[in-house]
Amino acid sequence: MKKVLIIILLFFFYNGTTNADNSYETKNFEEKNIAVLKFKVPDKKFPNRDYVLAQIHFPKLLNTKFPLIIHQHGSSRDGLEFEAWGGTTDEWGKRLIKSGLNRGYAVAVIDAFYERGIKPGDKLKFPRAVNIALKLGNILSDSEKIDKSKIFYTGFSYGASQVLKLQGDRYSNQDIFKAVVAAEPGCNVVPDPVLSKFSTLIIKGSKSHYYPIACRSYFEVIKKINKVEYVLIPEVDHYFSLNGKIGKGKAFNGCSDNIILFYADGTHKHLDGTLTNRKEAKQKCMTNEAGGGKSREKLDEAINLALNFFDKNL
Repeated sequence: MKKVLIIILLFFFYNGTTNADNSYETKNFEEKNIAVLKFKVPDKKFPNRDYVLAQIHFPKLLNTKFPLIIHQHGSSRDGLEFEAWGGTTDEWGKRLIKSGLNRGYAVAVIDAFYERGIKPGDKLKFPRAVNIALKLGNILSDSEKIDKSKIFYTGFSYGASQVLKLQGDRYSNQDIFKAVVAAEPGCNVVPDPVLSKFSTLIIKGSKSHYYPIACRSYFEVIKKINKVEYVLIPEVDHYFSLNGKIGKGKAFNGCSDNIILFYADGTHKHLDGTLTNRKEAKQKCMTNEAGGGKSREKLDEAINLALNFFDKNL
């Protein structure tokens, strides 16, 4: 029978959020070195549905503080099911847990869609999951098992786009993450980068339907002010597969040859300086394309690139 400990703790809200109730609940599965957290991160798109989940996996070592990787899933949670509350992550998260633990990292995987009724095609309903990662980083930095000076953030697809939000002015004061990895983001509408303390790696597949030219352009913008690396894996699609194809669906992958930057004052501009706005950006950059092919022959290679980058930044 599973040994389950339930602990209720009260915390102040992260970064000035005004909601009065900031409790979280933890279920610990000690025989598996796993803890599942249920905690509140309000999002205006989901009134009265504030709770999200994270499952944390710890290496099998005692009396040690571990570096931590926090992972944000993509639009499809097709990987690991959590030990409690019905949460799930994606395949990147599932494989990252195994590889990260082998290298001595604790790995936390977030379910940002928990009880919010979100489907993969609901692109404009997706929550601002970067806030979830920052809240989780704050919670776990107080853990006796976590080295708070070595916390990292990664995401795949939608999750990777959340990672890139950290480049913007809104998050310029965050000091939780030492380095971040964006795996297969769409770089079509992105924040104008401001000076940051963390290093960034962007990983792309050369045949992704989130066309690499957009992220290559954004990489060139970021590197003028921040530490950033860009890796293009040849012949693979959005899922790091060799059997990829582009079909019908829904993707925020337009404007690839002239990406849009949004600024702290709310201004939106194409890379060539042409003015636009948030509403137009959503209309211009949403397409009816989708990626197919999930053989994922090169997924482990991409994950190893991410882990090597984190190792380098330890």
